[in-house]
Amino acid sequence: MITYRKEFLCEVVNQVDALLKLHYEELTRNKERVKLDPIWTEYASLEMMGRFHVFTARDGDDLIGYAAFFVTKHLHYADLCTAMNDVLFLHPDHRLGMTGIRLLKFCEAELKKLGAHKVCWHAKLDTSLIPILHRLGYATEEVALGKFI
Repeated sequence: MITYRKEFLCEVVNQVDALLKLHYEELTRNKERVKLDPIWTEYASLEMMGRFHVFTARDGDDLIGYAAFFVTKHLHYADLCTAMNDVLFLHPDHRLGMTGIRLLKFCEAELKKLGAHKVCWHAKLDTSLIPILHRLGYATEEVALGKFI
């Protein structure tokens, strides 16, 4: 049975390695320049301040997916609390069906409880996440561009 939870990073950090590596291999661009090396202490510090939150999908006790967000007042709009997605990943074996949609909706509900007014996602253009988010009522607001210098 699939369950969705809000968990603390310190509770899942030792379980996340296999998924994180799979996530990196599948979605990270420019691997020759971008090495997987999370600064866990910074994440933990933000989590202790209530500004970083982790949500998980589990099949029994097995971690099969995660979504994490930075939640904070918007620096331009003090009365707007935004949840900015940091990472989202669901094991490929669990992508058929509604597991991913349920994880997204679970995140929304939990973020609302945390005081977020708006949820913002980033997505690679060649994945199915953008059309899924559009079906859930999200609008494309901006496009991010990057360049190594």
